[in-house]
Amino acid sequence: MNRRVFLSSVAAALAAALVTGCANDAPSPSGTAGTPAQGVVVLDATAQQRAGIAVEAAQRVTRAEHITAPGLIALDEARTARVGSLQEGLVLGIHADVGSRVRANQLLATMHGHAVHDAWAGYHKAVAERRRMQKELAYATDASARAQRLYASKAISLQERQRADVEQVSAKEQLSMAEAEVRRSIEELEHIGIVIDESATEEMPETAEQIPVRTPLAGVVLERLVTPGTTVTPGSPMFVVSELSSLWAVAEVDESHLSRLRVGRPVDVSVAAYPQEHFAGTISFIADMVNPKTRRITVRATVPNPDGRLKPEMFANVTMGESEPRAITVVPRDALQTVDGQEVVFVADDGGRFTPRPVTIGADAEGGVEVVSGLTSGERIATRGAFVLKSELMKGRGDGGN
Repeated sequence: MNRRVFLSSVAAALAAALVTGCANDAPSPSGTAGTPAQGVVVLDATAQQRAGIAVEAAQRVTRAEHITAPGLIALDEARTARVGSLQEGLVLGIHADVGSRVRANQLLATMHGHAVHDAWAGYHKAVAERRRMQKELAYATDASARAQRLYASKAISLQERQRADVEQVSAKEQLSMAEAEVRRSIEELEHIGIVIDESATEEMPETAEQIPVRTPLAGVVLERLVTPGTTVTPGSPMFVVSELSSLWAVAEVDESHLSRLRVGRPVDVSVAAYPQEHFAGTISFIADMVNPKTRRITVRATVPNPDGRLKPEMFANVTMGESEPRAITVVPRDALQTVDGQEVVFVADDGGRFTPRPVTIGADAEGGVEVVSGLTSGERIATRGAFVLKSELMKGRGDGGN
């Protein structure tokens, strides 16, 4: 009984193997393909031609990748002055308006403040003290010379002569202190914005009670934040002046691109106002911290703007070049198919066999798609008709999934 059962089992197994082999080797209903159990699609040359399948080698190209990110045109802060008040006071007059082109140190406004009275008083007091000490030194110098002559003729004692010398030295020191006080009072006036010309008359000028507000650099007045009669305090913003021949393009770049960016690399900036034009710039700054909310990094480029066509606050597209060109493997997009949620290409051999190969893809490049991993250049793949191969593969597996 056991022997009969054993022989029956062997016969059943052989019959099943024979049926499976015939099923695998038999042509498909279309008469074009066979699909072995290993997931390999087999097509002869006639079937490949009928299905429109083309086989080519994966190409190797060299490119410098470009990263494009939305950005904003901004003021070059190195060429921008935000002029504020150094003293508390009342704005008396405005001498420049929005759009005015100003020179460095040009007067923008005048103010009235109590600090200017104290500064002028300190200056005149210091000048008067210096004048007095100059006279004291002249007198002490004459007295010392006279004492030397009298001592030489033995008309006075050595002690009297030495006292005259000490008084001369003391007068010199007092004059030095007076001159230091004059310099301090001049610096106090300059801090307010009043420049003293000591070669001119020491009389207080008519505008002495006015505090000037000046621009430290040449440029265009972009903002005027005060009017006559405005009361300001130290630090109050009054004007924004910027030199617009150079601007910043500020972009937010995904952190995954950080390794491809370098300070000094070129950028290409485009704006909606000039859709057919591009403005060249250079990366000048890459932020040291990732924005925790957006996972992006701020990248700043300096863009020359000699003709003034770019305007601050314009939206822009900033295209950044990769630091070094690199070689990549590229395949046509039609060569890619999705199987079980994975991108694959069909690798061909000389026997008409097409094996699905999972690959990792990157960005579009050179009219195709970059293959990051899973395929090397020179391997022969189906560049057209890959969808037919996928259909045959799914048919052999008995499902129509993707």
